[in-house]
Amino acid sequence: MEGFKLKIRLAVLALITVAMSLTVTARLYNLQIINGDSYYRQSEKKITRSVQVEANRGEILDRYGRKLVTNRLSYNLSFDWDVLPSDRQNEIILHMVELCEEKGIEFNTSLPIEYNGKEYVYAGNGEGTNWRRFKKYLDAKGWDEDIPASEVIERQRSEYGVDPELEPDKALSLCAVRYERELRSAKVGLNIPSYVFAQDIGREIIGIVKERDLPGVRIDTVSVRSYETPYAAHILGRIGPIENYDEELKKQGYAMDDYLGIFGAEKAFESYLRGKSGTRVEERNTLGKVTNVMYTKEPEAGSNVLLTINIRLQEAAERALETRINEIRKLGEEGSSLGSADVGGGAAVVIDVRTGEVLASASYPTYDISKYNRDYNKLIQDALNPLYNRAMMGMYEPGSTFKMVTAVSALEEGIITESTKILDKGIYMYYAPSYTPQCEIYLTSKRTHGSINVVDALRVSCNYFFFEVGRLTGIDKLNYYARGFGLGEKTGIELEGEAAGNLAGPENRKAKGAAWYQADTIQAAIGQSDNLFTPLQMANYVATLVNGGQRNKVHILKEVKSYDYVHTLFKTDTEVTGRIDVSRDTVEIVKKGMLAVSERGSASAVFSGYPIKVGSKTGTAQTGRGSANGLFVAFAPYDNPEIAVAVVVERAGKGSRIGVIARDIFDAYFRIDEALETLNRENTLIN
Repeated sequence: MEGFKLKIRLAVLALITVAMSLTVTARLYNLQIINGDSYYRQSEKKITRSVQVEANRGEILDRYGRKLVTNRLSYNLSFDWDVLPSDRQNEIILHMVELCEEKGIEFNTSLPIEYNGKEYVYAGNGEGTNWRRFKKYLDAKGWDEDIPASEVIERQRSEYGVDPELEPDKALSLCAVRYERELRSAKVGLNIPSYVFAQDIGREIIGIVKERDLPGVRIDTVSVRSYETPYAAHILGRIGPIENYDEELKKQGYAMDDYLGIFGAEKAFESYLRGKSGTRVEERNTLGKVTNVMYTKEPEAGSNVLLTINIRLQEAAERALETRINEIRKLGEEGSSLGSADVGGGAAVVIDVRTGEVLASASYPTYDISKYNRDYNKLIQDALNPLYNRAMMGMYEPGSTFKMVTAVSALEEGIITESTKILDKGIYMYYAPSYTPQCEIYLTSKRTHGSINVVDALRVSCNYFFFEVGRLTGIDKLNYYARGFGLGEKTGIELEGEAAGNLAGPENRKAKGAAWYQADTIQAAIGQSDNLFTPLQMANYVATLVNGGQRNKVHILKEVKSYDYVHTLFKTDTEVTGRIDVSRDTVEIVKKGMLAVSERGSASAVFSGYPIKVGSKTGTAQTGRGSANGLFVAFAPYDNPEIAVAVVVERAGKGSRIGVIARDIFDAYFRIDEALETLNRENTLIN
C-alpha cells in the first residue's frame, strides 16, 4: 500500500514538472520567437531622463527698434557619463580631445595645471573659482594642499588608468576631463553646473561625431547671444554662467547650469529678458540615442527690451572719441603744442534734456563684446583698461564746467546781477600772504581780463571773477545749488556700478578726518578742490540747468515688449527726482554766457559758422598726474534745448581740444553729417 502511494506521488510530481517545463517553454517561445523583436526594441529604451529646455532670451534693441542683441542656434558637445562605456571612456575622451585640437576648437577644462614642455606646473595665482574647486577636490581625495602639480597628474594617471606611453600634454587633457566628472561627483560634493566639453561647435564636428562610434558623446542644441553691433559694449553687457548658486536663485526658478546677465543691460533687465524654462523627458537606448521625447512643460520666451540709446548716435560718439584722442596723441608725440602725448581714455554722454533719456554713452577705449571671452586676458592687461566704463564710473574734477553752478548760486542769492562787474587784478589777494592764486591769463601772459561781468566771465572762463563770487556766496550755497543739479549724487540710471561722485565741502572733509579752510571755497567755486563727478552727472547737470531746474531721473530703459512684439509690457515715464528753484532770468543769463563760449570764446574755433546755435563750456582740470584733463559740456539747440552733452578726455591738456567730439555728436543728432545713415526720428520698430 505504501509503495502504491509513493508511485502516485511520483507520477503527480512528474506531471507537475512536465507542466511547468511546457509553460516555461511556451513563455520563452512567446518572448523570443513570437514577440522577440518587439521586446528587444523595448529593452533598448532603458534610460529616461528629464531635461531642462532653456527658453529664448529676449532681444535688446535701440530706441528705434534696431536690433542690438539677438539669439542664434548653437551646438555644444558634452559627455553623457551614464552612457559612456567605462571600458572605453579614456579612448572616447581622448578621441574628442584630438578632434577638437585638429579643428582648432577650444575645449573646456578647469584643472589649474598646465604642461610647460618640461613638467607639470600650477597655473594662476591660487585664487578664483577654479582654484576653490581644486582645493575642494584635494580635500575630498585626502591629498595634501601643497602637493606638487606633477604628483597630482601622476596620481590621476594611475587612478584613471591612463596609458603610461601617452604624451604628457595628451595625458593632461584626458586627466582634466576626467577631473571635471569627479568634481561633480557626490564624493567631492560641489554644487556646480553640468560639464560642457566644447561650446559653439561647427556642423563639420557634428557630422564627424555622428559618423563615428562614440557612445556617450552628446550634441546639445542651445541658444546663444548674437551681437548685431560692434558698439555700446559697456551698455549692453553680457550673460554668463551662474557662479554662486544659492537658495534665492533656486526660488526664482534658476537651475545650476543656467546663464544670467553679468553686467550692463543684460543684468539690469534680467527679469524682463529671461524666459521661463521648460521640461522634456527623453528616453534613450543603451548607446545614448534618443528614442522618444515628450514635453511636460513648454518653455516661455523672455521679453524684448528697447533701450533709450540711438545706436547711430552711439556710433558717432564712439568714433569721435577714438578719432580725436588719437589725433591729440599723435600731435603730442610730434611735439606740437596742440597735442598731448600722454592722453588717456575718455567718455562722452548724451542726454535728452526733456526726459532724462540716455541717447548715447560712450567710453574709450572700448572693445568688441562678441569677442569678450577670447580677448579677456588682453583686455585686462591693457593699461587704459577698456573694460572700465568711464562714462558712469569715472570720477573727474569738473574744472571750469562747474562755473555755471557758481554763477547760478551768486545770481540767485543776489550776490551779483548780470550787470555786476568785478575787476580782475590777476593775483587774488584776499587770503594773502598764505594763499594767492592767479587767473589763468595772468599766469600765461601777465595780462588780466579787466572789469568783467558774469556773461563775459563765463566766455573767457575768468578764475578771478569766480574766486570772488564763490567767496561771497559761500560753500553752503554753492553746494545747495550743486546738489540741486544732481552733482555728487547718483543719477538713477538702471545700470549697475554708477559712481556717486564727490562734492567738495566741510562735510566731506570731516568724513575724511580733515579740516576745511575758507580758501578751499574759492577752489571749489572753479571746479577744483575735492569735486569729482562722472560724465553722466555732468551731462545731467547741464540738462537740468537749461530745462529750468527740473532734474529728471536718468534712465536707459525705454520700454519692454512681448517676445512677438505685439504687446507693450512696460514703458518708462519721465520721473522728476528734484527741482532747483532757479529763475528764468538766471537761466537765460547763464545760457547767454555759454553761447558766448561757442561764438566768441574758447569753443569758437569749433562752432564758428555752425548751422545750429550751441551753448557750451570748456574745462581744464589739473590732476597732478601728467597733463591736465580736458572737459567739455554743451547743449543744443540754444533757443529750445533738446540734448545735453558732456565729454571728458584724460590728460587731453585743454578742454578746448575736445569740443570737436561734441560737434560730431551734434552733427549725427541733427543729421548735419550726411555720411552717417539718415536717422529715423519716429519711435517705430525697424527690422
